Parts: sequence; structure tokens; C-alpha cells
Amino acid sequence: MARITSRHPINLYYNAGEYVKICGTQDGYFPDFGHHMANEMGGVWLHPIKLLDGFWLKVTDTDRQISVWARADSYSNEAWGGGRFEYDHGLSHIPVSIVRSQFAPDYEKGMVAEYEITSYGEGETHLRLELLSRTDLRPVWYSDEIGILPGTAETAECLSPRKVMVKDNSHDWYVLVGSDLPGIENTVGPSIYGPELTAGKGTGISFAAECTLKEKQVLRFRLFVAGSESSREACEQTYAALEQGHDDLLEQKKALYDRLDQRSLLTIEGEEELNTHFAWAKRNNQWLVQRVDGIGRGLTAGGPTYPWWFGCDSTYALQGVLATGDHSLVKDTLNLLLEKSREVNDNGRFVHEVTTMGAVSNPGNTQETAHYIAFVWEMFLWTGDEALLREHYGYCVQGMDWLLHTMDPDGDLFPSGYGIIEIAGLNMELIDSAVYTAKALQALAWMSSYLGEQNSGEHYQELSERAVQAINQVFWSDKDGLYADAVAPAGDIAPTVTYMASLAEKQGIQGYREYIEGLLAEAGEDQGDRGWLLNKNWVIVTPMEAGIADPDKAQRALETMRSSDFVGEYGTYLAAIYQQGTMTISTGAHAVAEATYGNPDEALGLLRRMGKSFSRVQPGSFSEMSPDYGCVVQAWTIYALAVPVVRHFFGVRPEAYLQKVSFVPDFPQAWADKTCRLERLRVGDAEFDISFEIREGLRITEISNPSKWTVVLDWKGHRFESDKERILWKLDGQS
Repeated sequence: MARITSRHPINLYYNAGEYVKICGTQDGYFPDFGHHMANEMGGVWLHPIKLLDGFWLKVTDTDRQISVWARADSYSNEAWGGGRFEYDHGLSHIPVSIVRSQFAPDYEKGMVAEYEITSYGEGETHLRLELLSRTDLRPVWYSDEIGILPGTAETAECLSPRKVMVKDNSHDWYVLVGSDLPGIENTVGPSIYGPELTAGKGTGISFAAECTLKEKQVLRFRLFVAGSESSREACEQTYAALEQGHDDLLEQKKALYDRLDQRSLLTIEGEEELNTHFAWAKRNNQWLVQRVDGIGRGLTAGGPTYPWWFGCDSTYALQGVLATGDHSLVKDTLNLLLEKSREVNDNGRFVHEVTTMGAVSNPGNTQETAHYIAFVWEMFLWTGDEALLREHYGYCVQGMDWLLHTMDPDGDLFPSGYGIIEIAGLNMELIDSAVYTAKALQALAWMSSYLGEQNSGEHYQELSERAVQAINQVFWSDKDGLYADAVAPAGDIAPTVTYMASLAEKQGIQGYREYIEGLLAEAGEDQGDRGWLLNKNWVIVTPMEAGIADPDKAQRALETMRSSDFVGEYGTYLAAIYQQGTMTISTGAHAVAEATYGNPDEALGLLRRMGKSFSRVQPGSFSEMSPDYGCVVQAWTIYALAVPVVRHFFGVRPEAYLQKVSFVPDFPQAWADKTCRLERLRVGDAEFDISFEIREGLRITEISNPSKWTVVLDWKGHRFESDKERILWKLDGQS
């Protein structure tokens, strides 16, 4: 991604392999930040442990008596998942420029940073260089809850002048720091710091050297960091792999990202920005893959604030991952969460949050169990993996029992409990939990029927139909033209008014108490269940996103939600009452809802709004909070981009278990005369290239189908079917 100039001292970046994550600021520094672990979320992490607080380079011009800790002028993300820092003005008047490039190999527990110093002064430039690192061996957040505490100190051992091993004194946690910087001078000790007095308890390691550079001469050297959460021997083996094979490891990483780029390759004529956003969202997801020996591999929620695994984040994000072809990542993530759910709950409840130490900090909100069940069927449609379906089916059945028997005591098919948005004090029947329960019932009906459980299938189908009907009756507010946030009797709402009003007032919202009291006045003496538009949270779009809203209600609600009350410059507000936050998930779900009900122009408009936040903080990614707040990269952004584009605009309907895929395209009007291509779309073990274009007044569809699956095109009232290897269909452009 083209470089940008750092504008703010806390503009973060996130470079990642599947084991190691590097996070600092775009000026090349590593300031303390973070709230899960106060001041410790940055640095270099080998989950579940931290390795370094950071590393820095000091440059001294011994002739001019100028000494600076190098601060980068600009930062850029490489398409293959590394970072590049450029230094010039940040070096004061020392006549050299520096490029630092760094990466974490995807399958080694370490990282490499390379420095390239170029002299542009006349004659000779005499330099003293000091490459300093600060170790900080500690466990990930929430580890203390399961009895894992960091040691009280670290022990450092110089293996050579350019290699230092550091161990936590209470655990077999190791980090080996080394360099090929010329010379033998080093200093090691807990009191050695660079330009930042980081909060960690670790050890400073300084490698120093003096050198002379002639004009245009280049000096290159590297920093190697290897870690292990289990043994000294493993740490040493990783270091050897980095030191001896860093060039090969870099080529392997580039090859991995090249394969990723070619999968689900989107090319929409005239939509260069969207094509770029789509490509980078796929790369972003690879940054968020976390592999931990003994636990598994899966897609984490976001970096650097949520670098562990979540239930609801996954069931959104993995829909996009399916559409972009990384089915192995989908399986790995869902299997990891299933294993943890069985271990901690074993009653069908799907976990919410799992740290990389394996600790479960939240056993699961109501909504995510339902969403998990619904997702399992979608996963099967894309993968056709019956063994995987069977592996999850039993827990899905348990999950539905938990939803309907434990969480739905009144039997209205609206399970109680917190959903995606935890409305303070309102642990009740929420719209997203109700909607995804209806979808889960439908999914279980299909699963059961496929697996030969006909009676169960019929039972779940009947419950699904009842649930959908109830949502459209009870949650619908005809007065507002919207679905409600929650369903509850007035007696459950009244005691929470003061607390909710105080939260609103803290956010500068005036008149909230009067608004809620007005709703209570409308309810009058009625103490039965009724819908409440408490905050007008974005999840009121889920009936449309899930496709269960009555068509007339859907169109009316969507029209209402297109107003400035709900949509701002960067997309859909988290809550229309507050209008203070926007996320890619709120905008993405809204875009999916519009596309689901045949409004592709409106869906594209939302994606364009979301696109305004691209690269606002980290080049090449969307922040968690639009446009520039929270995690600098967020997993569910791939849902927001890929599901509207692949599932709806291109109309992909996978049925991998039948070796069949259908295309029911519904393109935005802006694309009507454009060439639209999606190459190497993966369904099951097959791949397809799809192209739609207008040529000589004809609407042309070309599909590459090397596996000779059954391919169906259903477009503008015309239906075609073929199992040929190369498929060409032509329609009158006006049809």
C-alpha cells in the first residue's frame, strides 16, 4: 500500500505472521498503550506470551556530534504483510537515510527487521550505531484468572556478543534477540532503556558498533527475534531458522500472499477503490490469523486490542472468509471455538471470548449460540464437508435446546440474554437473538433433513416458521416503521430508566430520559410483552440482513434507516439515538440487508461510505471504529465487503454437497454497463471464474467450470443450466 506520512504519535500499525504479531507506531517507536493489559498491548507478541516491549535504533554522527534515536518520517504496508519505515528528516542533520523493513514469517515463532543505511554526505561519514531491544516476558490478558502469573524477574544470558537469551524466572518462556550488526560491543541489563521508558519489567539489550560510510555506500544489518512459550531448545531452533533462512522465509510469505490475492479476485470496471478495498480486506484477515500450539489456529477479532478469538465476531467474519475462499481457516476457527465451548460449557452454549492462553472470559451471549448454528449450515453449503457438518451438528442440537429451554422460559421463541450489543441493564429478549434463533431453527431443519433426521427436521421447520411470524408481529413497530431493539413488559423497562439516562447524559445526549418515559407513557397500563425502540441500535436491521422480514415491512424499515438519523458520513451508526459511533459491522450488516431485499444501489452506497475510512490510520486497512478509532484492523470487515459483493451482487448460491453452484446476480445500476469479474471463486473443491459484461448489445456471461459441476444462471427472468467446462450465455442487453 502506498506509503503515508505519520501524522499522529499513536498512529498504529500491525505486522503479523500466524505466530508473531508486531505492533507499534508508524514513526517506528513502541509507546505503551492498551486497556486490557494497561500499557502492554503493543510490542512483539508470540501469543500467549509477549516477547518485546519494542526495539529502537540510535544513530550518532561522531564528527558532527549529533546523536538521535531514529524516528521514521513515513510508513507503508507491503502487500505481502510486512512493514516499511523510511527515515530522513527524523535523523536531524546526519547525512544518511534509513529504510527499515520488517516481517514475521507465518510459520516461525519470530520476526526479522532489516535496516538499510545509505550515506549521501560528501566524503566519509563516521557513525556509531546502537540497536536496542527491551524484552518483556508476560502472559496475555486474563491469564491470572486461570492462575498463570508472570515471574518477578528475567534472566539474561549472552550466548555471543550478538546473541542474548532471556528467560522468565518462573516459566519456560524464552526470547532470543540477536543481530548481524558488525562488531562485538553489547550491554545487557534491566536498567537499559531507549527513547521510551516502557512499563515492562524486562531486560534491555544493546548491540553497538562504529562504522565509516563513503558517499552512496550502503550498510545493511538485521535484528532477529525468536521466542518460545515452552523450551529453550525450541527458541534456539527458531532463531537458527530466522538467521539462516530469512530470505527464503520472506519469499514464502510473499508467495502465501500472492496465492491469497489470486483467490476470489474481484475486478469491477471503473471501481478501482472497491477492488482495492476488497483485496486488502483479504490480506487484513491473514494478519489476524493466530496459531497457538496446543490450542489451535483461528481468526482473531482485531489487532491490537482483541488479538484472540470471539464467537460472534467469527460467525460474521467467517461468512466473508467463505466467500473469499479460505475454507481451511473457517474450519480451523470454528473447530477451535467448538472445542472451547464443549470444554467450558458442554451444554450447547457457544463461547464469546477465548484468550490465546485458552482462558474463556465470557461463556457466551445468547445471540452467538444462535448465530453459530445458522453459520454451520452456511459453512456446509460452501464446503460440502459432511464430516465437518456431523462434527458440529450434535452441538448445534444442544445449542438449540439451551436457547429454547434454558434461555426462553416463557416459550415465545425469543431467548433472553445479552446479544451483540449489551444494552446496559437490559438482559432481555433482544432483536438479534430472536432473529438468529429463527435462522438457527431453519438451519437445523436443513441439517436434520440432510442427515436423515426427518422428524427433527420437520419439528425445527415448524418452530422456524412460528419464530419468523412472531418476530414480524411482536418486534415490528408500525408507528415507527422499524423493528424494535427489545421485547419486554413495561415493568422490566421502568427500573432501568435512571441508569440508561445517566449513560446517555455522559455521552452528551439530552432528552433521553424524556424519550424513554414517553415510551412508558405510551404503554400505559399494558403489562404484556411489547417492542421497545430503546436506542435504535444497528441490530434492528438484522431481520432484513437475515432475510426473514416480511417484504413490505423490510422495504419500509430500510427506507426509514436510510435517513441521516441512522446513516452518517462513514456508514451506519451503532445507535441512531446516540449517532456517535460507526463500525464496519453496522454498515456491513445494513448493506447486506439492502442487498437481500433487492436494493443493490443502496448497498453499494453504504460500502462507498465505509470506504472513506480506508487507510485513515493504518495504510491498507479499515479501523474497528470508522473512520479512525479502535483496532487498526478488524476481522468482520471482510463480512461487510465480501457478503454483499459475492453473495448478492454476483448472486453466488453455493450447494457444494450437490456439486452445484447457482448465480443470481443483482448488480448496482452503476455497474450495468461495466465488466464485472470474480476469478478463482472457491466452492467445495471446485473453482470458478465468472465474468459479466455488455458486448455488442448483448449481456454476456462467461464461466470457467473445470470441475464440470452443475452451474445455474438465474438472471433477469432467464434461467440457464450447464455442466460444461467452459460456459457462455448471451442475453439481449435490454432483457
